Amino acid sequence: MKNYTIVFDNQCAVCSIGVKTLKKIGVMGDNNTLELNAFEQNKIACNVDPQKACNEMAVIDQETLEVRYGYDGYVNLVSLRSERLGRVMAKKWVKNLFNPFYVFLASNRRVIAPLQESGTVCRPELKKDYRLFLIAFMALFAGTVTYFKGEILNGTNGFEFLNGWKLITITGLGWLLTGIFYKEENKWDYWGNLSVIAGTAIFLQFLGLIGYYFIPDFYWVVGTMLASDFIMLWMHYRRVKLLGVSQKYTFRWWLILHSSATGLMALYYFN
Repeated sequence: MKNYTIVFDNQCAVCSIGVKTLKKIGVMGDNNTLELNAFEQNKIACNVDPQKACNEMAVIDQETLEVRYGYDGYVNLVSLRSERLGRVMAKKWVKNLFNPFYVFLASNRRVIAPLQESGTVCRPELKKDYRLFLIAFMALFAGTVTYFKGEILNGTNGFEFLNGWKLITITGLGWLLTGIFYKEENKWDYWGNLSVIAGTAIFLQFLGLIGYYFIPDFYWVVGTMLASDFIMLWMHYRRVKLLGVSQKYTFRWWLILHSSATGLMALYYFN
């Protein structure tokens, strides 16, 4: 690493933790990293394009001051450890295969793992196709887990009126309405945050399904649903704060989610 310096996004939790970890294990030194919100103050970064560095990681050759971004920068770093692997990664078909994964993570990083934004110098360019993929993936994951929960509840005394598809409508309608009613300019960021909040909660409920598989007890399902409700409330509060908008959106989201779920449950129960 002594030949390269990385410009990393210190407003991204994953990026910051990754750099700190690499420093602790001795892979990087302090002279190998520059924080994104301060890199322009360093002479070695004279050739760095600010917006490109905001969108993707910049890797600077300390001798030539040549700059590579994103996947190409990773190729340079990997080549230091293994020239053979670096040559493979540099092949066009390999890049075409793996670069979309990198761009997906880079473009969604502040939605997936945001930090408190104080004086940040840039905003990554919105790539709507990658943001839509994130939302669709989380929706598919949530729908799949919710369906199996509904089928479990269908076989439980007192919950026979439910099934997989009904539970999807009960839990999903509120999220859909919340997204539709949000009209602020940063709606794409808010929608992305909603998908991560839902995905985190559903992952906890997925762990509950695993527990149910080994110890069949419907309390696995109900317990993780209740626990995830508190986690979602905390995450929504924190992320709305980071977005810089009113917490009325947290109250509205919570109200829409629970009122729509209660209404649909009553409809299915009495019909």
